Amino acid sequence: MNILAAPGDTWGIPGPLFLKLYLMVAVVAVVGTLLHRRRTTAGPPDAAGIDQLGPQQVAYLNGGDQLAVWSALGGLRAAGAIDVRSDRRLIAAGPTPTGVTPLDHAIRNAARRPVAAGKLGRDPGVARALEQLRQGLEQHGLLIDADGVRALRRGRNLLLVLLALGVVRLVAGLVNGRPVGWLLLALAGLGLTFALIARTPRRTRSANTALRHLRSSSHHLSPDSAPAYATYGAAGAAMGVALFGTASLYALDPGFAAQAAIQRQALSSGSGSSYSGTSCGGSTSSCSGGSSSSCGGGGGGCGGGGCGG
Repeated sequence: MNILAAPGDTWGIPGPLFLKLYLMVAVVAVVGTLLHRRRTTAGPPDAAGIDQLGPQQVAYLNGGDQLAVWSALGGLRAAGAIDVRSDRRLIAAGPTPTGVTPLDHAIRNAARRPVAAGKLGRDPGVARALEQLRQGLEQHGLLIDADGVRALRRGRNLLLVLLALGVVRLVAGLVNGRPVGWLLLALAGLGLTFALIARTPRRTRSANTALRHLRSSSHHLSPDSAPAYATYGAAGAAMGVALFGTASLYALDPGFAAQAAIQRQALSSGSGSSYSGTSCGGSTSSCSGGSSSSCGGGGGGCGGGGCGG
């Protein structure tokens, strides 16, 4: 492999040398990023403890702030502790039921004003209760905390910088009339890896597995099963919303859900939601020596001007 710069070499760096260095850095970056991502998104080795989580915690895992609020509303409505006025605003009704959570209390307090269902998340008390839910789930290892999210984004951004460098080299090589075939293959592999990790997850893989298990074991709460909410009580109604979306609220009390202008939403049976899980993968390309003019056929390869632009 010719590693000495020759007249016309892009950036004064021979194509084979640039390609070798680029692939070495790319492989290290990809492997390191994927290993770190796998550790960060793993979660606890045994997530069976999720069975002890309440409906609102499950809802937060499944759909974040808004679904947790809808789940709490489902439980409060089933307990007769919340109602809706003709102007579509919620109002507290009846005595405070037993076993209420901080989020239940916050929603009941907000509804004493009263308040529109869609604006509950803006109430300071509700926001504090949701923050407590999030922190608890992070401590359980079911949600990735802010430091973990930033670390995942740094790994993703490192690959993006490498991609950008490779693309700039590719364009410069084309303008300079240099062969770039192997560099293009390397960029394709790096680009595929970046595409697979472009989305930063909030849930860990343990949480995704546990949610799938909960949906399977709680299928009787799905709206498709026409659940008897009088039998399952407020907790069952709240868990139905947590696992299967606001379609469960419509099944519980369609008049209330419609009057309160709650958006009808049915979550998929997989782990997909705004807190989707993670997938990892990717590959890189390598190049070996060959002819001086092109990448490909006969005795072709990366030689002379190289295939790295």
